[in-house]
Amino acid sequence: MASQETPNYRLSRWAGTDRILVEEFNDNWDKIDTALKASADKAAALQTALAGAGNCEIGMISYTGTGKSGDSNPTTVTFPKMPAGFFLCGAETYLVIRGGDDHACMIYYTGSTTYVSQMPISWKGNQFRISSSKPTYQLNEEGVPYWGLAFYQKS
Repeated sequence: MASQETPNYRLSRWAGTDRILVEEFNDNWDKIDTALKASADKAAALQTALAGAGNCEIGMISYTGTGKSGDSNPTTVTFPKMPAGFFLCGAETYLVIRGGDDHACMIYYTGSTTYVSQMPISWKGNQFRISSSKPTYQLNEEGVPYWGLAFYQKS
């Protein structure tokens, strides 16, 4: 019969003079097996939860405006695949778009007033296009750095 127990799982621990009983020995294996199974089940549950987390990929967009505008000079951004959504921002303009939509939400500041408006946009495959009579409204002011993030559905 065991004269000691382990601190964590109350497994039998024998001294050199103890008589080892098959029941105690098998009971230890059952306890170990149960603990390992519980640990494996928790690991599997964490893997399942992790697989559902972060359901998108993120890509960075950046360019410098050329100052051109109008229907014959649209601002275009080509993506590796259709984004679920993205945003672009420049000096005083911010654009939020859902991939494939025909309009975007634009926020722009004129120095004294902030405006929010819907801007018509178009797509050609994975290429986004916006045009306006003013470079500011099509995010293409000369020399202005523009940047944004695109969110893609994870494959």
